[in-house]
Amino acid sequence: MFILSEVHPFIDGNGRIARIMMNAELTSASQSKIIIPTVFRDDYLGTLRKLTRQGDCDSYIKMLQRAHEFSENIFGDNLNEMQEYLNQCNAFSEHTEASLKIIPR
Repeated sequence: MFILSEVHPFIDGNGRIARIMMNAELTSASQSKIIIPTVFRDDYLGTLRKLTRQGDCDSYIKMLQRAHEFSENIFGDNLNEMQEYLNQCNAFSEHTEASLKIIPR
């Protein structure tokens, strides 16, 4: 995922393609996909920059582990139930308004 984001081979959509490819690999290994919620976007982008500029892979890996932990707890029998869970986790908030909560199910 990082290499595709770093090399930036396309005019647009590099991050989306990188996340799709990452999730395809996770799915093929029977792992849950990783979703980057709005509230976590700045952490995601910040650790990508830190890896690019300073070679700090530890922060990047910790960020992905936290996003994976959040993502693997998203369950629901219907859209309303899932949306309520995401609201409780502050997933749709801006990082200046709240922080990501991981609520185990």
